[in-house]
Amino acid sequence: MGKLGVGGLAAQIAALALLARAGTSTPLLLAFLLSQGIAAAMIAMVLWRLLPRRFRVPFAWSYGYLFAFCFLVPMAGAIVCLGSLLIARLFPGRRPTAGIGLVGLPVFVTHLISRVTHGGGARLRAQLGNTRAPLPERMTALVAMQSMPARTSSPVLRDLLADSADDVRLLAYGMLDGAEKQLTQQIMAELPRLEEALDASERGEINKRLADLHWELIYQNLVQGDVYRYTADQVERYARAALEADPDQAGLWYMRGRLALNRHEPAQARAWLERAETLGFARERTLPLLAEAAYLERDYAAVRTILLSFDSPSPLPLVRPLLRYWQS
Repeated sequence: MGKLGVGGLAAQIAALALLARAGTSTPLLLAFLLSQGIAAAMIAMVLWRLLPRRFRVPFAWSYGYLFAFCFLVPMAGAIVCLGSLLIARLFPGRRPTAGIGLVGLPVFVTHLISRVTHGGGARLRAQLGNTRAPLPERMTALVAMQSMPARTSSPVLRDLLADSADDVRLLAYGMLDGAEKQLTQQIMAELPRLEEALDASERGEINKRLADLHWELIYQNLVQGDVYRYTADQVERYARAALEADPDQAGLWYMRGRLALNRHEPAQARAWLERAETLGFARERTLPLLAEAAYLERDYAAVRTILLSFDSPSPLPLVRPLLRYWQS
């Protein structure tokens, strides 16, 4: 770099000497421009190497700027650049440190190890949706989805039933079918017990279990179309029978309210959800559904009033945008 700097300085002095003697001589002016270009190229390279690393890229822009500056401002351009670099080196700017502090190490809680699941849902979905990814990686991601809740994994698995890879399709179908069969077997085991029940109390308990099991098929997104409608009818049937034996079961009223909303029956849904809340069902779970019922009835003032009364400190992620909109 030293030789390059000396050469650039010599070329710069020669260019200035030619400029002083040029006058109106065209050949001398052309010789000056050529010598000035060589000097600017060499000096700009020296200056570029002296720049901090983060200012050297992109090369074309940083070097081009230095070259143009040195070419258009003979000698003074190089002096200004060197002076700027020297000042920056002697008086470096202070970087703001606000927001940086020491954080203590978290306490290791051993009893939570069993709850840790490896592989986030978003990453697994991205791997499964990438048809260009290697098949073993997609299969590994698909197997890892078994640790996710069925309600979360079922829509992804259902989309994979149309995948181009046979292995992915078969495994996705097997996982969906296995989850559905597990609940169906429990339902089939409860039906004979319902017929053999001796009293109304026992029949009420079995009806409640059957309503819960059919509801799980819906909640876990395992049924669609006609099967969904049949399952919803079964939930309604068994829930009604269980409530006849014990009308104070808040969960069943809540379940019926959600199904009524799915059938676009807001008035009925509101009545059943309010009954569930009266019986002690969690208010932060009924309020969004009551707001939805009011919205379906086009009672927007009621929607705002209901959501303004929502005072849960940690609302569900799906509810937060609604609260921001209606409470603002």
